[in-house]
Amino acid sequence: MKTSLSSLVLLLPSFLAFGWLVSRARWFWNNQPELQFGWVVLLLCAYLFYEAWETRPRIDFKLRWWSVGLAVLGGGMLLLVQSYWAVFGMHAATMYGLALGILLLAAANVGLVFGWAGIRKFALAYGFILVAMPLPGIIHGPVVGGLQRLVASINAEVLNLMGIPATKVGSLIHLPGGTVGVDEACSGIRSLQSTIMATIFIGYLTLQRFSLQVLLFGCGITLAIFGNLIRSLYLSLTANAKGVEAIAGVHDAAGWSILAFTAGGVIILSWLFKKLERQMEEMTSHGAELEPEAEGRVS
Repeated sequence: MKTSLSSLVLLLPSFLAFGWLVSRARWFWNNQPELQFGWVVLLLCAYLFYEAWETRPRIDFKLRWWSVGLAVLGGGMLLLVQSYWAVFGMHAATMYGLALGILLLAAANVGLVFGWAGIRKFALAYGFILVAMPLPGIIHGPVVGGLQRLVASINAEVLNLMGIPATKVGSLIHLPGGTVGVDEACSGIRSLQSTIMATIFIGYLTLQRFSLQVLLFGCGITLAIFGNLIRSLYLSLTANAKGVEAIAGVHDAAGWSILAFTAGGVIILSWLFKKLERQMEEMTSHGAELEPEAEGRVS
């Protein structure tokens, strides 16, 4: 008990830094619909920390050069970001820079207390908060814009194959009954971060092999894009049949349906990958048991 309490006290600077990050991020979580899952991410961070705490390495409190370097780098980044924030105000890029600076300070604190073993053990518990940070425009614009244009192109092709004249211009789809913007008909594509959050967390809980965790991550992203493609196609068909005004009546229901589709797909895939992982482990252990028998026969 004393050891646990001592460890928590030694990690207090990282907890305070993390709390400061949350106090800054809450504006985005409260005011941007696509980031409202940030409060869920905070709870998941606490759970990941608890999981890591159960198997934490022993205290190895020592001043390490790389830990000092992380602290200096993190402090410098925070000074730069706060100065920029004071002049130009709050936006996504400064928020992400703040998060990176605080995580560097937290890593320095963990490294000081536990060494490199502590960094590996608690990396996900602290770093997971990044999935709930607003993406800087230099990343958000090309990714979201590119996906919207891709969805619009595929939708226009599918509509034409179905006999519905459709022309894609940028992220707009021109139909005989009006124009559907993918910004409106496919706004759920901005929930990509929530899908990333779910796949990372579920993969960590259910899978041991990093290769399968990466595969689940890729499948989750694919499901999210495919689901939003179906959503925008459905809304385009609704606009063609009943007019663009009819989109408002089915927009939210379509969004929730695709969210359920993506979440269910990730859960099913994680279950299948877990079965595959068990089979791979059984094959490996069975092969290891056969090797001594083969050696015995040869001798």
